[in-house]
Parts: sequence; C-alpha cells; structure tokens
Amino acid sequence: MAYFPLHRGDASAQAYGVALGLSALCLVLALLLTVRPAVPLLAAAVVGPAALAAAKLYGSATPSERVSPVTDLTLAPVWIAVAVAVAASLVALTALCVRVASQDSARRRPARPVAVSSRTAAD
Repeated sequence: MAYFPLHRGDASAQAYGVALGLSALCLVLALLLTVRPAVPLLAAAVVGPAALAAAKLYGSATPSERVSPVTDLTLAPVWIAVAVAVAASLVALTALCVRVASQDSARRRPARPVAVSSRTAAD
C-alpha cells in the first residue's frame, strides 16, 4: 500500500493509471498469497516489490520523463516505500526458499508402508 497513488497531482492520466495498476497488482498478489502460497506466486512476490523498489530508486536518482511521474505518485516517501518493498521482497524470498526446500524434502522421503491388520471382527 506504500505505492498506492493517493493523489494525481500534475501527472498524466496514463502515469496515474500505471501507478494505480501496479498498486492493484501488488494487492491482488498479496491476496492470492494468503489463499495459496504456490511457488509461482511466491516468485512473483519476490520480483514484484523488488522491481518497484528499483523503479522508485531509479526514478529518484535519474528523473526521466517515463519513470519519474509514476514513481512520484506513491503514498509514502521514497525511503519508506523502498524499505517496505525490499522487506516484502525478502520475506517472499524466505518463504519461497522454505517452500521449495519443504517440497524437495517431501520428495526425497520414502513412503512408509501402511501396516495392515490381519485381525478380523471374529477375533
């Protein structure tokens, strides 16, 4: 939500739409992760916030006409938005590593045979 465009300011409708779309994409991704933390969703959760943080830092360092209007519309200041995005990306990366490791260990573990009782109801 740190990247939510609270006000349009002097940005164009296209820049506002891109900023709103990216914020909505992150929100949908977060909601999908709460329902089912699948590996592709976790990978997207690593890349998405990292890309937003990189775009914000790039837009602040070199104000170009294409990136800067979109990154200037964020709700939070630059340092908060970047810190939140980096933290979200690291948390998603940790969850992705744990998920992949747990799936890998489940594949390596041999299946235990189920003990079948030879007793009948008459016994």
